[in-house]
Amino acid sequence: MNRNQKELLKYLSCQTKPQSSTALANALNISARSVKSYVGDLNKLYGKKIILSSHNGYELNPVINLNLIMEDDEEQIPQTMEERAFYIIRQLILCHTSRLDLFELCEYLCVSYSTVKSVISMMNRMFATYQVKFVCENDCVLVVADELNKRRLISYVINEESKNSFIDTVQLQKCFADIDMEQLRLLIQQTTKRHSFYLNDFAAANLLLHFAIIIDREQNGNHLENLFTDYQPDNAMEYDLIEDFCSQLEQMFRFSLNQSARAEIYTLFKANVNYSIPASQKELERIIGPDILHLTRSYVEQVNSLYLIDLSDTAFTTAFSLHLKNLLFRASHGRCNPNPMTDVIRMNNPIIYDIAIYLGIDLMERYHIQIMEDEMAFLAMHIGAEIERQNTNGSKVPCALLCPDYRNLSSDLSNRLLLNFSNQIDIVCSVNSEEDLKDRQFSILFTTLPVHRTYPGHVVQISPFDLSSQYEQIEDAIIAEQDWHNNHILKKNFDFFFEEDLFLANPPMTSKNQIITKLCDTLLLKKYVDSTFEEKVYRRENAASTAFGHIAIPHSIEMDAIKTSVAVAVSHKGFIWDNNTVHLVLLISINRADKKTFRELYESLIMLFHEDKMVQEIRSCTSFQDFRDFIYTHIGS
Repeated sequence: MNRNQKELLKYLSCQTKPQSSTALANALNISARSVKSYVGDLNKLYGKKIILSSHNGYELNPVINLNLIMEDDEEQIPQTMEERAFYIIRQLILCHTSRLDLFELCEYLCVSYSTVKSVISMMNRMFATYQVKFVCENDCVLVVADELNKRRLISYVINEESKNSFIDTVQLQKCFADIDMEQLRLLIQQTTKRHSFYLNDFAAANLLLHFAIIIDREQNGNHLENLFTDYQPDNAMEYDLIEDFCSQLEQMFRFSLNQSARAEIYTLFKANVNYSIPASQKELERIIGPDILHLTRSYVEQVNSLYLIDLSDTAFTTAFSLHLKNLLFRASHGRCNPNPMTDVIRMNNPIIYDIAIYLGIDLMERYHIQIMEDEMAFLAMHIGAEIERQNTNGSKVPCALLCPDYRNLSSDLSNRLLLNFSNQIDIVCSVNSEEDLKDRQFSILFTTLPVHRTYPGHVVQISPFDLSSQYEQIEDAIIAEQDWHNNHILKKNFDFFFEEDLFLANPPMTSKNQIITKLCDTLLLKKYVDSTFEEKVYRRENAASTAFGHIAIPHSIEMDAIKTSVAVAVSHKGFIWDNNTVHLVLLISINRADKKTFRELYESLIMLFHEDKMVQEIRSCTSFQDFRDFIYTHIGS
């Protein structure tokens, strides 16, 4: 059972009535498709209906003992090399064990002595960047590292074990049983607020984890020594914040912090907290500096030019520039805030994510720093939130509502639909009779009455009462219409973007670099790109993988191709793509004139191959005609 599946079970266990896929998706920060997939996987995993589904939504099977299921899952012995490595690190650092007996490890992990030695050897390679060594002496293993790197390593392990899940006080309380996590959370929250600093939920969770590690290590006599002889906050506000917090921390947990510990706490605050939103642009410039403010405005212009997205709103530029200041500080100090929503954003908002990658690459090259993928996802969240705030209707499904206006029934139903699906639909008209639908343009018709004509798109008959019980039906219609739109874009442009000379079936290449180079050469030979294209593709790929499951869609960081085209490689055996195996590679070259079409094409391709079964089917294609027939068969008319 993976973490998302656990979160789904935990959330459903707290509900008193069935939950629609939309409600679950919103609560867990995943897509509605993922909800349905997790339900199916869980029921298949246990060979029985753990989760029941009906027209009312999803609910736990009342005859199933969820506690037994969760306990069984929690008690699983580490199975993979990574899980075993994390277990050893937890025991050595989090449990303050100076050394672990190798034979006892073999017995607990149910593996041989040679396997344990292999795990330790792998750990020395895997965690070399943390400057730690795992040494075997007298049939025991111990960790050799300075205190700061031990703290950073255990922080990494806890974050990795919580990957794709928001770390909260409940999870941290299990890791640090002797620390009152709720008391610590309130201390962080109240102190930052008292000194007029702002802390978002992700940053608050990150600080909570790091301060818990500091407290745990300090209380057990593991101090930072001679790391920093002094620290110099940038201004009096920051100094007052640190002194206030450290004083309360010492009093609350009964220990004394040396200058090195105070400097580390200052660095953590500096990397995570923001000043409260400034009242004027002059005040904003004073806080972040003219260079970052100018850079933010430059990014707004570039995004508008390349992606046709307007980010010029003052509220966005203010918040984004403050975020940039903190991001640059974190990156320059080798820190990264974990983002549990990275995979969700990358899969479900590919264009927004790609804009973030574009900006991230520029930041890395401009400041000569390394920015991790989780930090890129935070950039995407800022951009996505602004797009959502604008409520542009271009990406929403146009809908009509047919409902008699008896006792405000029509207006009430329209309001309830928008309240629950406003980020997905735009109600272009609300009419009382079918005759009024004549000459109206819409993709979905929601009707409380039987209709007698045929309409393009979907017709969904709903009841004006108890709308919540019909969310599943409405959500399915919206998803189906979005899929149809994406498929229509792909079919309409297929012969313009795809061609036989750009198709490879089961080529001899086996690695990511080999197939990217081959496809770039194919485009270059057709004179659709210039000689700099391949280098720009690798710039984009090196920033963050373009693989989505078993499909990869690499592309240049710039839209400067001579002709927009897609070079395709299909492999039954697959290409090794980072830590994954990819069976379908779609290398896109984009001409600036086709930037709007690129957005639609990119999303269409990702959505078409969203499910693994589609990729498994396309592995059998041995010719361009097979590929074309496959696309046309699966996208319909």
